[in-house]
Amino acid sequence: MLLRYCILLLILFGALPAVAQSLDGIVADNEGDALPAVIVVNKTKNLSTMTDADGKYSLRADKGDDLEFTYVGYYPVTFQMPEGVDVFRRVMLKKKLFTLEEVEIRPDWTPYQLDSIARAKRYALDLSRKRASSTVMGSIFSPASALAEQFNKKSKQRTRFQENFRKWESQKFVDTRYTPEEVETLTGLSGDTLAAFMNAYPMPYDYARSATDLEVKMWIKYNYREWIKKPIVLPKPIPKETADTLKKP
Repeated sequence: MLLRYCILLLILFGALPAVAQSLDGIVADNEGDALPAVIVVNKTKNLSTMTDADGKYSLRADKGDDLEFTYVGYYPVTFQMPEGVDVFRRVMLKKKLFTLEEVEIRPDWTPYQLDSIARAKRYALDLSRKRASSTVMGSIFSPASALAEQFNKKSKQRTRFQENFRKWESQKFVDTRYTPEEVETLTGLSGDTLAAFMNAYPMPYDYARSATDLEVKMWIKYNYREWIKKPIVLPKPIPKETADTLKKP
């Protein structure tokens, strides 16, 4: 009788569904600043996610699963999932200190680099000019001439051009990493919807400069999941007949 009772208990407990665990938390650096786009991987179950703009993450994991947190320019952090249904863990990543080694420059530049060099040469004079100051080299310029230069129209235009040039160069580099072809391949978006997605989720220049190809793809996939949650609904195009009617006086 006792044996039957024990067997019955084993069957009942064995039939109970396993309680799903999840790991939630925040990833920050040593100074306490949240880190977005940190890749969080459950190596045991081959699952992955990425931290949002506030450094928050959530990932399915069970007790004993191997977890890894990686971010460009930081040392990775690994640990095993502890026991618990909903586990919260604040992860701190330490920045790497790099020492620059001597490298040999070879003429195997990318098309972007060749275009960038050509643009820099073309606008070298305007890019090298600086606005005058009364304190440059002691007092080469008088305060009056410096003040006149400060308010000089050409000087303002040149400064504005230099600022815009840096922005253009940064965006052109981002365009080499964050391309419509890559986004279409990973998301299936096309046309105006593809353009709306890329405008809604622009890639930061610093991230495009330091991220690997895999991290760029992870970034696109993560933002696409966010897009699916709250997509931008584009207005329907105006029929040609209606558009022609609106043009009439």
